[in-house]
Amino acid sequence: MSARPPDPLGTPGLERVLTRWLLPAYAIGVTLPWVVGAWIKTGYQPGLVPGDPQPTRDLIDIVCMGVTLFDATLVFTVAIGCLVVTVMKGPMHRGDSSHATQHGQDDERPRL
Repeated sequence: MSARPPDPLGTPGLERVLTRWLLPAYAIGVTLPWVVGAWIKTGYQPGLVPGDPQPTRDLIDIVCMGVTLFDATLVFTVAIGCLVVTVMKGPMHRGDSSHATQHGQDDERPRL
């Protein structure tokens, strides 16, 4: 049994874990819909679908754009949340660093 030394920053919070995943989530969320959309559109060729296949291809492009914008908005919102939590945690500060008060005065005060 080995005791690990205490981490000065403490255990990483959820905001740090999420921050590490923001760029991969954005990259996957932008590329994956377009790759899947291109794969789906290969089946819509003239002559295979009755009528004009172009409206269906346009609909697939619109869905891909919507999913891409949704992912970008989601990643941006999570990034703002992580930034707010990180700023609010911040480094530890003492409330009053002046030495005007003496130690022991708190013990002399009557308790209610």
